[in-house]
Amino acid sequence: MKKGALAGVRVHKFKVNDKQYLLAYRLEKKPDILTLLALGTHENFYRDLQR
Repeated sequence: MKKGALAGVRVHKFKVNDKQYLLAYRLEKKPDILTLLALGTHENFYRDLQR
């Protein structure tokens, strides 16, 4: 889980064909809602996610 401007955002890292991708999401407890926020490579990922 991230802090600061990205508080509440979680990031899952995974590889596809030796390239690392990040998936940002937010999980709300009630009523169990998963919101997908962004998907991309590490380059500028967090900067673009803040916008």
